[in-house]
Amino acid sequence: MNIIGIAFAMAGAVFAALAAHMQHRAVHTTIRDADDGPTLRLRSFSRLLCQPGWLLGLLVMIVGGTLHAVALGLAPVIVVQPVGVLAVGATALFAARAGGPKLTGRGWLAIGAIAAGVVGFVGIAANNTTPTEVSGSAGLQAGKLVAAGVVGMSLLAMMTRGRARGLAFATAAATAYGLVSVLTRAVLQQAQHGGPLSTLIVSAIAIMLALLLGAWLVQQAYASAPPHTVMACITVVDPIVAVAIGVGLLGEANSISGWVAVSGLLCALLAIGGVLALARFTDHHGENAQPHSVPDSTKRPAPELVRAA
Repeated sequence: MNIIGIAFAMAGAVFAALAAHMQHRAVHTTIRDADDGPTLRLRSFSRLLCQPGWLLGLLVMIVGGTLHAVALGLAPVIVVQPVGVLAVGATALFAARAGGPKLTGRGWLAIGAIAAGVVGFVGIAANNTTPTEVSGSAGLQAGKLVAAGVVGMSLLAMMTRGRARGLAFATAAATAYGLVSVLTRAVLQQAQHGGPLSTLIVSAIAIMLALLLGAWLVQQAYASAPPHTVMACITVVDPIVAVAIGVGLLGEANSISGWVAVSGLLCALLAIGGVLALARFTDHHGENAQPHSVPDSTKRPAPELVRAA
């Protein structure tokens, strides 16, 4: 079951990357037309809901989320969640094909490090972790910790500007998504084993709220940072939160020996290093990239000058 769950998680990661690329372009087009600066305001969000590209990205995101949810029903959180790191490499590939920074040897090396680290970590986790039940008390405690993290990072985002603002919003969103993965596994377990209906309803409501809040925070992050940077942040923080909950609250790694834990940590560090290297590469090479989505009206010659010529 772990192998099938990993396959679903990989497909979900690709869909998530494609959704990030599509929605980032739509967000930047909307805030530029509305002249809102680096903030996506409510009036702009209403316009965003009419953007075909953003709506298609939402549909792609839903498909990816569904695949990820199926994966969580088949394998432990600590196995499924790190697979999402592959999305950052896929995002860079989509951006390159759309006219963004082209991948050179260093970029491909970073993607290779991400893939190798994820494969190693997931392989170790799949063979050494124990699936556990997500109890109501564990879910509640995880919710409290995640809520504190989301509030703290959102406040930090509102006090900063530029790329730091986007990273703070992305971290807040990733923290919320980490809880979604744990609660999704809890709902699937309760549905399969006939758990209390009240617990099932509360978990489902919490998932919807966390998804909506995370989606809003991600759109705010897109307004201040490039898609690959946002995706890099999410794909690093989200698994860390989910794995921390799986290890600390759910006990999924209680049977792992010391050397296995060290090996898994080294693989995780390799993947994280690849993510950070790819983000730096795309940021550096994207500085000289020309915008290709919507032409900037400020670059057009003034009508008076045209007539004078």
